[in-house]
Parts: sequence; structure tokens; C-alpha cells
Amino acid sequence: MEVRPADQRDEWEASWFRGRLSDPTLIDVGVVVVVDGAGYLAVPVGGQRRGGYVSTGVRGTARCLRDALAGRPGYPNVRVRWSACPSACHTVAWGEAAPDNEDDQAVGEFYGYSPSAIARFEEESAAALRTN
Repeated sequence: MEVRPADQRDEWEASWFRGRLSDPTLIDVGVVVVVDGAGYLAVPVGGQRRGGYVSTGVRGTARCLRDALAGRPGYPNVRVRWSACPSACHTVAWGEAAPDNEDDQAVGEFYGYSPSAIARFEEESAAALRTN
């Protein structure tokens, strides 16, 4: 296991967050945890962002991610939410508990997403419902 700053190897994932976060500079203080050759970008809490998470289908990887983030600045209250379903991912979360509802606005704000990113997500979700 290795913990390193994000670099060009992580650009796809970093660009995903950059297009959504209200404060994209959080990516610069985030870390990448490398487990068995796979990198997991962990964006810390800060500003409007009150929590974060990464997901993995492998229990051992979830433990490694939890252990690597625990105690680091920007990653308070690191915990694993184990999946009860073998085909679903386990989630390593940090920060406050995420809102337990389906309010896209509240969830987006919790994760520190910009108003325009939240609006885009809501529009895409509504369009998907209309086509199904």
C-alpha cells in the first residue's frame, strides 16, 4: 500500500471532481491510496464539503483504505460501510454521516458539489426517468 499526492496518473478521476466541486482546490490536498496497483483518489473534507467516500468490491482493499486515511488531516471519522450484498461495493467514508434521504440538492451540498453540478445531475436524472 502506498499513499501519495494525486498526479497525472489520476487525471481522469481528478477531472471528474474538478468539474463538480465548489472548491476544486481540495483535490490538491487530497491523497491517492494505491492498493495492489489500483489508485483511489480520496478528496478531503473542507469548506462546504462535509464528507467523502471511495468504494471497492474487495474487503481487504476497504480495510487498507480505511487504515491509510485514518488520522490524516481532512479525513475525520474514517469508517467502512460493509455491503451485505456480495455483488455490491463496500464504502470507505469520512467526515459527517451523509444525508439519509433522496434529496439530490442536500446530498450534493454535503459532498461540496457546486450549484451548477447539482443542477446538471438533477437534469440528467430527470431526463433518464422520462426515457424509461
